[in-house]
Amino acid sequence: MSAEAGPVHGDEPAPPLAPEPYGPMPHAPSAPPEGMQRQRLHPLTPLLESVRFLTAVAAAVGIQMFTSRNFLFAIYAALAAAVVGGIASLIALQYRGFVIWGRELHIYGGVFTRSHRTVPLDRLQSVDLVRPLQARVFGLAQLNIEVAGGDGTDAKLAYLKHDRAVELRAELLSIAGRPGAQPRTETAEDSTEDVPAGPEPLVPTVTVRKLALASLLEALPVQLTALLLFGTAFAVTGSIFGFTKVATALWFGFFAPALFGYLQSTVSTVNRFLRNCRFRITRDGGNLLIERGLTDTSHETVPVDRVTAVCFDEPILWRRKNWRRVEVWTAAVSQQISVLKSTTALPVGGPAEVAKVAAEALPELPATFAVQRPPRRARWRMPLRWKRTGALLDEKAFVVRHGWWVNTYVALPYARIQSVQVVQGRIQRLQGLATVHAMSAGSVGHTAKAAHRDVEEAVAMAAELRRRADAAAALEAPRLS
Repeated sequence: MSAEAGPVHGDEPAPPLAPEPYGPMPHAPSAPPEGMQRQRLHPLTPLLESVRFLTAVAAAVGIQMFTSRNFLFAIYAALAAAVVGGIASLIALQYRGFVIWGRELHIYGGVFTRSHRTVPLDRLQSVDLVRPLQARVFGLAQLNIEVAGGDGTDAKLAYLKHDRAVELRAELLSIAGRPGAQPRTETAEDSTEDVPAGPEPLVPTVTVRKLALASLLEALPVQLTALLLFGTAFAVTGSIFGFTKVATALWFGFFAPALFGYLQSTVSTVNRFLRNCRFRITRDGGNLLIERGLTDTSHETVPVDRVTAVCFDEPILWRRKNWRRVEVWTAAVSQQISVLKSTTALPVGGPAEVAKVAAEALPELPATFAVQRPPRRARWRMPLRWKRTGALLDEKAFVVRHGWWVNTYVALPYARIQSVQVVQGRIQRLQGLATVHAMSAGSVGHTAKAAHRDVEEAVAMAAELRRRADAAAALEAPRLS
């Protein structure tokens, strides 16, 4: 205690403590009582989770059988794998399961190393229903559970019978106070019985033909550029040193690794196409419900009250068709470093569809923005991107534009801005330029950046951003940022 606090009289009794601490009581997780029956996962869960390992084993056995013509080896290996896998599955199932106790979900797992995870349902953000191809074959599904403020998918329940997964999802959302529409079942789409139609889609269904064309146009520039560079390098070096010698050296040193990356890019494009087939987005209360997938299906929930940013992507060959893709970031997902975890709210769409989805994700957000370019003296720093770079203080959000192959608009709501920085490098200082960074709540690697503005403009922009952010966040209850 400091001297200015006054003397302390030891004879006087201490004042009584308050009956309860001020503010909300901290949440303390409580374990279920011993002996409480756990709900088990499906018996095929260990087998489905090890499908990649089993595929690799089958490939190795097949190669061995083909090269050595030893069919008995393949039979013995298959029997050994079946016995070992069956025993391991039975052991694993004895310790895996979950319990709903009060307002908490307890998930148990592990054989040699036991694990017990507690998911507070008070902080539940969404429960997504996912059906990988190997699970759909057996009528199973998994639940991905996201908690606000977490680092993405905090918990996973895999695998359950599809009907049981739908019921459990509804139960968890009800406990958390976030009731949502039930995902449509695949059998309901094909049956002739009367099934509730559910919410109407916000935009028309993206056709397979349109999605395939969009995927091709997005991947085509990079792949054609790579082939052009490879062909030019081969032709030039071959004419100088001889095609045979150059072909051998380039194949082992350059072309083989490049071909692997080329094939990987192609597979990524195909996977993105399959993931966005049968895309459907609806609005149910305060949530956006997204259903997608051809081989692996998913039912995702995006809470509108936790949207931290909306992005509009324009690949270079989409611009003549006036197509865009809409990505939505939420508070929990923004905390991941990987941008692949953002939610695609529209894989491809025209101006009307983009405007509809944008207004649903962030009320009154326009879909087109008249951003202001950086000054001309900054053009040499980004000669290809200068015309497609800019910033704007819109009525609802701070909007920045960047990129050339894929031109992107990032709209950051003022209420979600957590910090604002003005950064000036050495060369920028000589040019009288500076860059404004606006970071959203919980964002890691996801920053709205107004690059290479005049110093006076950058300082004024940062001050105005901070003023608008404080004013918008003060009106929120509860405050997210």
